[in-house]
Amino acid sequence: MTKFDFEIQISKDEVRNLTIQEEFFWLKQNGKERKVRLHDYSESYRIPYLYEYLMGKVQAQSYSILPSLLINRVKDEGNSIKDLVVLDVGAGSGMMGKALANFGIESIVGIDILPEAAEAAKREYPEVYENYYVEDLSNLSEATEKTLSSKAFNCLICGSALGFNHIPASGWNTAFNAILPNSWIVFNVHREQWEDKGETSFVARHPWIANTEIFEIIEIRNFRYRFYLDGRSLHGSAIIGKKRTNITKIKSF
Repeated sequence: MTKFDFEIQISKDEVRNLTIQEEFFWLKQNGKERKVRLHDYSESYRIPYLYEYLMGKVQAQSYSILPSLLINRVKDEGNSIKDLVVLDVGAGSGMMGKALANFGIESIVGIDILPEAAEAAKREYPEVYENYYVEDLSNLSEATEKTLSSKAFNCLICGSALGFNHIPASGWNTAFNAILPNSWIVFNVHREQWEDKGETSFVARHPWIANTEIFEIIEIRNFRYRFYLDGRSLHGSAIIGKKRTNITKIKSF
């Protein structure tokens, strides 16, 4: 059983009706207490197992839903999960990679913009990733771009980072184009953003999703992504499909 050297305290009165960007908790460690935002990832990743603890506290489900969707679809096609070569985008502290590895996937590469994320993944799940790159996908180094292009990825998975606007469209396009045609794409989106038809919707920011020549949606699964810190439900939509061609090859609409 993992022993934690921290305590967290959540006052529902203080966090009531806050947005996901505003949510915070009180962190007690080494006799000191400080206020930390739930989405201050670099801060959470610095402390061993803090992020995993927080995700357990809010009952986050993307780490089980997305891998399950992927495994079920791969098996439905009669293929082996051991043949998957996965690029985990916005890999964070490695929770998605760990879930994939638990299903028997052996080849997983992670990438995240935060050095604290890579340090946490190496510290907490040292056997999960073949490689873990600290890179800005919108300004990818030539060496990493060359390495990713030569890897022959046949799956891209992204737990929440895309759907919650942590990855800009240009960065996502780079990751999308790094994997082979007819590869699996799995990600989740805030359900309100997914269902929105306006100018600020997910589809408006990522028009490739509506272009069947680029991407074919195979399944959409609505689920409770997690709870807010005040107990409200936060809903998400998990999307799984197949890449057909690079985003840059066809003009999106």
